[in-house]
Amino acid sequence: MDKPHDLRTKLVTAVFIVFIGGLFLLNRITVSPDFLSGERRLPAKLPQFSAETILSGEFMDKFNSYAADNFLFREGFRKISSYLVFYVFQQTDKNGLYMDKYGAGRFEQVNAESVKQIAEKIKSISGVLDGVDIYYAFIPDKSIYSDRKMPGFDPALTERLLTEAPGMDSYVFIPLTEALNADSYYRTDLHWDQAKLDGVLQALGSSMGFDVDLSLYTQRYAGSLKGVYAGQLALPIGTDSIYYYTNPSLSASYFLNGNTELTPRCALYEDKLLSGFDAYDFFLLGAQPLVILENEDKTDGKELYLFRDSFSSSLAPLLAEAYSKVFLIDLRYIDMRTLSRYVEFKPGSDALFLYSTLILNNADILY
Repeated sequence: MDKPHDLRTKLVTAVFIVFIGGLFLLNRITVSPDFLSGERRLPAKLPQFSAETILSGEFMDKFNSYAADNFLFREGFRKISSYLVFYVFQQTDKNGLYMDKYGAGRFEQVNAESVKQIAEKIKSISGVLDGVDIYYAFIPDKSIYSDRKMPGFDPALTERLLTEAPGMDSYVFIPLTEALNADSYYRTDLHWDQAKLDGVLQALGSSMGFDVDLSLYTQRYAGSLKGVYAGQLALPIGTDSIYYYTNPSLSASYFLNGNTELTPRCALYEDKLLSGFDAYDFFLLGAQPLVILENEDKTDGKELYLFRDSFSSSLAPLLAEAYSKVFLIDLRYIDMRTLSRYVEFKPGSDALFLYSTLILNNADILY
């Protein structure tokens, strides 16, 4: 017998067992994270152990997710993985996430059936807005402006799906693709930058008959934003600066999640949310069922009903310069029956349906 070889084999086996066993013990005594802040989600929970879940394979499927989310040194391994993908193997993307000179983003294709459902939702709601002018638009995903050539969001297909749906020719479609560019979005996040929406305001105003005068606003610096893509990539790609516009004639009322009454005349921006898990919530307190912006300098009584997602939190304070009131309505959190208690739709006003890929590809989340 080759004793040195046998000794080496035993030594390697012992080191392997100690390494694996040590990791196992460390994972057992380490407290599992309550929240995966980099990915902005809850970690997977330990699945229920039973004969049924074992035989069906459900237990192992869910256990794999649980083990990956709760593994010690998980963030370090995620960072190493991203470095290998982009800098060693020189790949274009990692699970759809990409980086280019404009920042980070995600390649995500259009869900055609979901977009068709959005068209149906627009028609259904517009049918009860008597005497209100109806407009609709979509916010193109930032990936279409990337210098990476990968299949992703298709604005031409999205436009056809919306405009060619039966009955949609009764409303006015406003294209925004040419009104934006790669620089219009934050480098580390999916959202657009309020300070760079001049083209969007011009495109909307040209169709809807208004002109926003940004000279009435004061631009200020709020702080930094580390966007969702920075956390998902687990790479040090920096942060964005949040600049915002203020106008003393504007105030906001909020129908907050979990409340039954409007909270009147509040600020449009909230500094304390800059240090939260999503700094973009600085704009209009983030996701809320209903927000009403009032402009005391506008006395013609014309209102805007903005059916929106998170992107409009930063756009609406600029649109408010052209209307007496702007109602931000998020149908993920409020239905039309509840909305009717707080909003009386006025003839002669405008309604704008404005959705990003967050909603276009997930129509089922709307009431």
